[in-house]
Amino acid sequence: MNKRKQYTENQYILLYNEVDGLCPICSSPLMYEKASKLYRRVNLAHIYPHSPTKIEKELLSDVEQLSDNLEDIKNIIWLCPNCHEHFDKPRTLEGYNNLLNIKKRILQERDIKDTFYDYKIEDDIKKILNILTNDDVSNYTELNYNPKVIDNKLNSTIIPLTKKRIHQHVSEYFHIIKQELQNLDAINPNKATKIATQIKSFYLEVAEKTSTQETVYNEIIKWLHSKTNINKDASEIVISYFIQNCEVF
Repeated sequence: MNKRKQYTENQYILLYNEVDGLCPICSSPLMYEKASKLYRRVNLAHIYPHSPTKIEKELLSDVEQLSDNLEDIKNIIWLCPNCHEHFDKPRTLEGYNNLLNIKKRILQERDIKDTFYDYKIEDDIKKILNILTNDDVSNYTELNYNPKVIDNKLNSTIIPLTKKRIHQHVSEYFHIIKQELQNLDAINPNKATKIATQIKSFYLEVAEKTSTQETVYNEIIKWLHSKTNINKDASEIVISYFIQNCEVF
């Protein structure tokens, strides 16, 4: 049997953060507090087995692997002890593919998050987010916009519930956001164009990493929210506007 690699503390932290401190299979916490001390309730699991048996080699002969190096952290994930035991004994093709897909999604999200700080957004977008969050939008004269573009742009990779929310956001807020962008332009010409270009640039970056519209939509919202730290719902409304306005999708 090959000697197991000892990972660094930073790698442990990275792996812990990847799963947000929860077992990715059962969602149980991976740490607990007792007598004012923190303890781990966690196992380091190899997705493709570190030292596969003959049966495991046959079972997994044609599967996708995330790295040729089985000690690469791409092949490692934190699990609670119970889920690790069930995953390993007996190892099944269904269990392997499930954990593989969980890790692939984690790596994709991490890759996208790594680009968050490379793409800036104008501070003026905060004015619009604050209006959506704090002001009485019923004072706006034009409401109930018909989102004709949406159905032609959204495909089967975005869930119906999300599609419905985008429709509602565009219908209720399109005119409000358009008016506020025009107000920004009146004070600082081309400000709205600059904001739209920045959102489109980040969209294109994310779209290179995944073709799933649901993921793209959610990641752009996370990016805008992380950049402004105002209100996630308002960020979702703004991104829905830019779908209708053709910067996204």
